[in-house]
Amino acid sequence: MSFLEKLAYAWELRGLFAQSLGISLLIALGAVVIGFVIGVLLAVIRIAPKTNPVVKVLDGFAQLYITIIRGTPTMVQLLIMYSSILVVFKYLGTNLLVPIIAFGVNSGAYMAEIIRSGINSVDVGQMEAGRSVGLSWVTTMRKIIIPQAIKVVIPTIFNEIIILVKETSVVSVIALRAGGNQVWDLMGLVSKMATAKPAVYNTFLYIGALIYLTVVLLLTFLQKMLEKRMKKNER
Repeated sequence: MSFLEKLAYAWELRGLFAQSLGISLLIALGAVVIGFVIGVLLAVIRIAPKTNPVVKVLDGFAQLYITIIRGTPTMVQLLIMYSSILVVFKYLGTNLLVPIIAFGVNSGAYMAEIIRSGINSVDVGQMEAGRSVGLSWVTTMRKIIIPQAIKVVIPTIFNEIIILVKETSVVSVIALRAGGNQVWDLMGLVSKMATAKPAVYNTFLYIGALIYLTVVLLLTFLQKMLEKRMKKNER
């Protein structure tokens, strides 16, 4: 096949490419939500005063969680989730929750450190001011500290989102099913085409890379727009 014939074949499959990109973005979006929630909870636990034995135990768990997740490859975590921890989904008609949970758990460890650094950047006087007007530690953290911390770390969170979107490419190592039918993430589709028509593999790789690059550029643009909006609000 000539290069133009390969491009024409790829154009015929544009619907499949759009669907597979949608699957990849769905996985990334779900993982971001899970990761952010886990990150906030872990960051608060790490920051909380260690005056209570329960908090000490939770802090130990949080440190262990972060160490294990950050110290092992994403693909290994995905395969462990798929083959053992979340193995029940293999026997159901839909297993899209497996990569969403796996990437959410992975992202949570990184989000925790990002948000913790943001909390540490907030002036300690903010906590003292909240406590001085009768607010509890939790309420002060929820209403005063965390909103300011999130504002500080938004650029770093966007970087984590961008990394997460790119990391969804490893989902191609597992079989995805939705509603009883097999579906493919973006790189999963490329791998499928490599098996069906080896001649188009390299061309499809380039197309996949271009699609990922486009998505990352759009996210980077949104990040810059959000930062500009925040700077205007500060003025």
